[in-house]
Amino acid sequence: YALYPSGTFNHTLEDGRTFQLFTPWDEFACSGYCTGPPKSPPRPLVINWHGCNAHVPVAAYQEQVSRIEQGASDFGYYAITPIGTKESLIAEYGWNTLGIKCGKFGVDDFKFADDIIEWASKNLCVDLDRIYSTGFSTGAFHSYSLACRKPATFAGVAPIAGSLGRIHYSECESGDPVPILSFHSKDDKTVPYEGNLEWESQESVTKMWEKRNGCEGNETSTITYQSATTKCVRKECKGGAVEDCTLEGLDHCWVGGRSGGFQTPGSCVKQDGDIDATTHMFE
Repeated sequence: YALYPSGTFNHTLEDGRTFQLFTPWDEFACSGYCTGPPKSPPRPLVINWHGCNAHVPVAAYQEQVSRIEQGASDFGYYAITPIGTKESLIAEYGWNTLGIKCGKFGVDDFKFADDIIEWASKNLCVDLDRIYSTGFSTGAFHSYSLACRKPATFAGVAPIAGSLGRIHYSECESGDPVPILSFHSKDDKTVPYEGNLEWESQESVTKMWEKRNGCEGNETSTITYQSATTKCVRKECKGGAVEDCTLEGLDHCWVGGRSGGFQTPGSCVKQDGDIDATTHMFE
């Protein structure tokens, strides 16, 4: 019988932390690990970190925003949507990461990422060389932060509408490379594209990753997508590609998704020419 039939499931780890698993397949993976090779081929995993919000159920809302599970189904991935913590009953669910604290005081969300991957390695037939992270807003901060601190774990990250805290910038300048695909609107009012006193600008973050990934400044830039609203520019650095998709006219949005829920109604309606971030990252 299948350990996990295809579909969506909620799971609670031993420490009480929870996440939502999506698998497109009837999953027999670990039934054979102890006595022989797994019965399913190893498959990639994407971890999808939600933004700081109070929409319940949180994972279902993140799927509405991102449509990551649909992308996982189309392209053959597992998808895990972790659930953040909150400081009080009236607070929002979120993460404690580099540059922003939205979770319960003292909670270690870097350890949570480790625990999720350990669980997946034991219970799913995951290709450990193809684990990816994406996220929106605070979840984008956490994806950048995981790439910064755990480069050996992730094959690539795709943050949407996020940044890094200025006080953590120097920490992330050095380390092993990680392929990066970022999406950010110049009209984002919540996490400003140009940065602020707390957070680096998108240009600064992109340049940091180019340098960390081995670009020397003389690489040829490739435009992978261009329209009236969107321009994606990719550089093939020695250690891993860095691609930056810049948009015009959108607020704080999962690009090509639906509204993040807390900005002006209609501010995240897809414009003609907007890239579909979810499809682009899977491609």
